[in-house]
Amino acid sequence: MPLPALRTFVEVARLASFKKAADSLNVTPTAVSHQIRKLEEQLGIALFERHVRRISLTREGARLYPVLDEAFGRIGEALETVRRDASQSSLVVAATMAVSTFWIGPQVRAFRAAFPELGCRILASDDVVDLSGGDADLAVRFQRDSDPNLESFDLAPGRFAPVAAPSLDPQSLQETPLLAFEWASPHPEVPDWERWWRSAGLGRLNSGRIVWFSDEAHAVQAAMGGQGALLANLSLLGRELATGVLQRLDGPVISYGQFRLVRPRGRKSSVQEAVWQWWCSTFGKSLIASGKEKPGCDDASAG
Repeated sequence: MPLPALRTFVEVARLASFKKAADSLNVTPTAVSHQIRKLEEQLGIALFERHVRRISLTREGARLYPVLDEAFGRIGEALETVRRDASQSSLVVAATMAVSTFWIGPQVRAFRAAFPELGCRILASDDVVDLSGGDADLAVRFQRDSDPNLESFDLAPGRFAPVAAPSLDPQSLQETPLLAFEWASPHPEVPDWERWWRSAGLGRLNSGRIVWFSDEAHAVQAAMGGQGALLANLSLLGRELATGVLQRLDGPVISYGQFRLVRPRGRKSSVQEAVWQWWCSTFGKSLIASGKEKPGCDDASAG
């Protein structure tokens, strides 16, 4: 027997109406009538008695209805269980390309050791991912202001200063190519070379010296390769600065924005809560190692 026709029969029997069943199934009343007629022809029996303004089940229809209703109910419960288990056995973490490269990427092995049975997908995108729509379970975001619709944990403040590879002579900053990246969400207050140049008292900057990258991670990689000096977020590059891959150059530090771990509000499974706590702790430890003392997860802000 065709499942769509059986499902249609259950809805018509439950609602005692072809029209209401059509609305419930999001189809036309004609389509419902066709499905029921086709099912009755295949069974060789009438399932409904048609009256002027109402329908009722025949004896055969009344015997069939409770069995099929229970069967479809059990199918629905099984599908929901499978869907729920699947959502608890996989995790999607969203972050910018730069955060995915310099923060999350180095923690993949540790995450697999902590959650060997949990599937994980890193959604690396500079676009803001819709957490409320289920596109990701949690995200690392760099924000000026917190989002009141999300639960958040402050990771590190934005601190911008020039960095360069050790092979680059820091004394020749005025002669060195300057690297910069384009902000996904431009704002008048975002740190840039002209603002830093004025703060450092170096006079007027020739903006034609700046080499622009559309992606922050690529700009950092160019700086690591000795291609120039980058006005970078020091909080993002704690590992690279601690290991000497990059060095901070002399001059002022511009404060702007905040890294936050965010997730939708609401009830969480035990697995989701364990993962959240793990990422809070892991990011906290990496920041402490680079000299930035962080609070524990229990001190997370709610904004």
